[in-house]
Amino acid sequence: DERELKRQRRKQSNRESARRSRLRKQAKCEELSTRVDALAVENAALRTELGRLMEERNKLAQENVTLMVWFYKVCDFSS
Repeated sequence: DERELKRQRRKQSNRESARRSRLRKQAKCEELSTRVDALAVENAALRTELGRLMEERNKLAQENVTLMVWFYKVCDFSS
């Protein structure tokens, strides 16, 4: 009868809605997984760059100390 037909249509509609919801959830999870992978690659590159910059900073700091020692020797502030 009419009520049974409406009930069946509603059940089918609910199933389709649930299926679409699962597909959206799966797509979002895949999108987030891709983003996590991309951020991990970017993080590794940034860590490498940070290491290089820290080495350069240390080298320049040492060079600065050397130049300061040379400067004080050349200028001989004791006299």
